[in-house]
Amino acid sequence: MFEHAGAGYAGHGTLCGTLGVSAYLINMVVYDDKGGYAPLIDQLMYRYAETEFPTNRFDDISHFPNQVKARAMTPLCHSSVSKWVNVAGVKVDSKSKKDRCAKVAGEVVYQVVSHLNDYFDGKWTPTKWSPKPEIAHCWGCHGSDDMFYEKVSLNSQQGHMDCLMCHQDHTKKDKQTKK
Repeated sequence: MFEHAGAGYAGHGTLCGTLGVSAYLINMVVYDDKGGYAPLIDQLMYRYAETEFPTNRFDDISHFPNQVKARAMTPLCHSSVSKWVNVAGVKVDSKSKKDRCAKVAGEVVYQVVSHLNDYFDGKWTPTKWSPKPEIAHCWGCHGSDDMFYEKVSLNSQQGHMDCLMCHQDHTKKDKQTKK
């Protein structure tokens, strides 16, 4: 049913397919008129970006236990996999990469089930995302805390990813140019 999400949605390397499917399922079981699903999904995406994958949780059933780890730094399949294959020194079509992705999928599902159990037991407390200090100035000009853009704003970006993963800090360049 969700095979289309594989390899970052039909091989495009966009959002990790496990995150997309998990977000869909969270939305289905937590949907309410207050948007209760959003903080769960936000936390899921952010945790994925911050986790060093693959974890060792499923090593006992893995073909390649104790694999080298790399932090994804984004929920994008392409970036997550590319970082890992470069650190691991393997090709993207290797069996160890496929094993890594299976363990990543298992870890994501484990986290989703854990969060949903806490949510339905009344133990889950949503965390409010805030930008890291090194990107706080980016967020001040370009960010928005309004997911649906219902507030009037001049902000030009949406998302809770680390800006400096893809962009250079233009404020440092601007400061050097002004000297």
